[in-house]
Amino acid sequence: MLAGGLIIRYNQRRNETAPHATPVTNDMNIFPRLRFVFAAGLVFTVGFLVAAEDIPLPVIPTATFNVTNYSAVGDGKTRNTAAIQKTIDAASAQGGGMVVVPAGDFLTGPLKLASSINLHLAKGATLFISDDITNYPVAKNRYVDAITAADAHDLEISGEGIIDGQGQAWWTAFQANPAMTHRPFLIKLAGCTRLRVAGVTLENSPMFHLVPENCTDVTIEDIHIQAPTNAANTDGIDPSGWNFMISNCTIDTGDDNIAVKPGKARSPGNKNYTIRNCTFLHGHGCSIGGGTLGGVEDYAVSNCAFNGTDAGIRIKTVRGNGGLLQHFTYDNLTMTSVKRPVYIIDYYPERTAPKDPVTETNAPVTSTTPITRDITIRNVTITDCPTAGIIRGLPEMPIANITFSNVNISTKSGMTIYRARGIQFTNSTIKVERGNPLELFDAEVSGLK
Repeated sequence: MLAGGLIIRYNQRRNETAPHATPVTNDMNIFPRLRFVFAAGLVFTVGFLVAAEDIPLPVIPTATFNVTNYSAVGDGKTRNTAAIQKTIDAASAQGGGMVVVPAGDFLTGPLKLASSINLHLAKGATLFISDDITNYPVAKNRYVDAITAADAHDLEISGEGIIDGQGQAWWTAFQANPAMTHRPFLIKLAGCTRLRVAGVTLENSPMFHLVPENCTDVTIEDIHIQAPTNAANTDGIDPSGWNFMISNCTIDTGDDNIAVKPGKARSPGNKNYTIRNCTFLHGHGCSIGGGTLGGVEDYAVSNCAFNGTDAGIRIKTVRGNGGLLQHFTYDNLTMTSVKRPVYIIDYYPERTAPKDPVTETNAPVTSTTPITRDITIRNVTITDCPTAGIIRGLPEMPIANITFSNVNISTKSGMTIYRARGIQFTNSTIKVERGNPLELFDAEVSGLK
């Protein structure tokens, strides 16, 4: 045990269940990133940070509980909310296990998961969320999210089946009345530890699809998320918390493909995100924000393809709802027909930014001033895009230290950089059909001819 009461334990391989560092103090600022690596290959960590490969997976008992044994009927008509919830509760009462949804079409209302549960959708299974808005439950002035868990541990959603939010009725209602009661998320898992979502298809959510909020040790892999391009606010994955691995996912939606949303301050802030081997189709790219109050550090995106997205690298924040964003790496990306390949802006929504940066005035620097710095973008190829993008900081807090290394951009128009320091291009090009490669104002930029 070290000073401050932290117990050091270790993880060996990702598929083992050894626990990671266990805090026995409320002071999470002590040794927040200390790590020891020994010759034997064991990684010792203090606090919550672990390497992506070492994120512990949920440990769930092998007992199985088939929803049809609790009166669920997969005919697409019978409402199965009570039967499926009864199955989950029975599994939980026996210490957990796999709740199996077999092949069939199962209609349900909102469901609550619990610790040590794997909600498993077999191949050919579809869980249809009720679109009966009139009778859909409301709590705390919003429609109840469809599948939820709170403060659970060792939780999984898996299988080759589909969870369909039947969002069309909700999208139509929202288009008619944007002030309507808050629409439900498809899946919201809050404050959970050791969480895995794997294999499933999530589609047509009324609003956000998958929201692991303030969670720790999260693995999301091999999932498909899809919604129409005109379906408002249908984000793919909106994570916040510590230690996330998101890999081998295909996301095609009407809003952010992935958006880390550190909207609530926490200590330490949101840390340790790995996003790799993903394909992003329609949507707003791989995003941070809108608000960034809790901050994000140690964020890595690699080996991903962006095809036809509205944005690629997207960081969006604003005065009064900002935090510290630092230690970001984007590596080995391809972007094709992306409207704004690089979009890093401290005015969100962008319409709030003065059109002429000369007219901007300094605001006082506070604890909610956005701080965006220390970003590496390397080995990126961008083609067939209307613009290279925009980097725009604040007069009182310029964006700082962005390195472009081996980045080759071919677009119709160049990149706008306002209020920035330490922007460096190495072995990189911006080829444009018209105008200049760079439009600068109050920006320190080097390395691009």
